[in-house]
Amino acid sequence: YAGSAGCGVTDRPACYAGRSVGQVRPGDWLVVLGAAGGVGLAAVDIGVLLGARVIAAASDPDKLEVCRARGAEALIDYNREDLRSRLKEITGESGAQVVVDPVGGPYSEPALRGLGRGGMFITLGYAAGSIPAIPLNLVLLKGITVKGMEIRTFMIDYPEEMARDDAELRDLFAEGKLRPYIGARFPLSEAATALRYVADRKAVGKVVIDIT
Repeated sequence: YAGSAGCGVTDRPACYAGRSVGQVRPGDWLVVLGAAGGVGLAAVDIGVLLGARVIAAASDPDKLEVCRARGAEALIDYNREDLRSRLKEITGESGAQVVVDPVGGPYSEPALRGLGRGGMFITLGYAAGSIPAIPLNLVLLKGITVKGMEIRTFMIDYPEEMARDDAELRDLFAEGKLRPYIGARFPLSEAATALRYVADRKAVGKVVIDIT
């Protein structure tokens, strides 16, 4: 089943980030950047299952509608809306509790500015192609925590948390509560086309190559 193939690549880092690193709690405002991508949409799913109020931020209205269908409470089209002001409008003066950022680029700083006091910013990767520079005064003034989560080192540094998260993911998948969103499928003979599809930012959720 394609969902099980996609689960490990996307849902595991999303779960580690939300469950163990961010320690997302019911009622928290959770901001997910690149929310329609593979890891981003998985972070939306995990956030909803953890009881968070998920704010999905992405670059296209159609992609955002997929996030809404997966349970996101609020949507931000950061190609057409100001991310920082929209976050303040949605969360009020308290700000968000957690930001999960798998893309980097120009939206990391405004998302960090949308955090409330004591919030946490989790960087997972730089799919946008550029590594953002974060002004440390923002971290100081709000008491923000910035953490990185890289799946290989997480396994080494936090084996007990990894085992717990993996067991919970298996249970959620077996119970039908978690189903990775398969946005596109390609036969093995079209692997190059699939890579181009992802590089052109057309992907929504997980792109699967069928090797059967």
